[in-house]
Amino acid sequence: MVEGKLGKSLKKILKKVVAKEAHEQLAISDAKLGGVIKDKLNLSCVHSPAVAELMRGIRNQMEGLITGLPAREIAAMSLGLAHSLSRYKLKFSPDKVDTMIVQAISLLDDLDKELNNYIMRCREWYGWHFPEIGKIVTDNLAYCKTVRKIGEFV
Repeated sequence: MVEGKLGKSLKKILKKVVAKEAHEQLAISDAKLGGVIKDKLNLSCVHSPAVAELMRGIRNQMEGLITGLPAREIAAMSLGLAHSLSRYKLKFSPDKVDTMIVQAISLLDDLDKELNNYIMRCREWYGWHFPEIGKIVTDNLAYCKTVRKIGEFV
């Protein structure tokens, strides 16, 4: 359903539940899926802002509509489904390896800049309490460890 394809189980449910004689339209949140349903099953589908609002209302009232399940379990199932969908959408592709390497290098550079920024703040702020330590300890990591060990002096 994520790719706008009609799965076997959805097709089976729609054939069983939705009567063709009924002159009602099936509310669909995905326009592409609605087109596939109309082509394959000859069912009239509607996709509009009103349908999106209806779907939002159903999601908000999910706990009241589903009986027999605690809210905690519904939230856990919802989270699990969201994670599964995200994993499915982010399928690993060998073509994307180059992009991942570039992003990793960019992330490393950003982390280095941010870490350097925090170290400079630490030196500046702790320098007000103990200005001599900046001349004694020159290595950034050693400086931060020393500041942590000394702590706030009284």
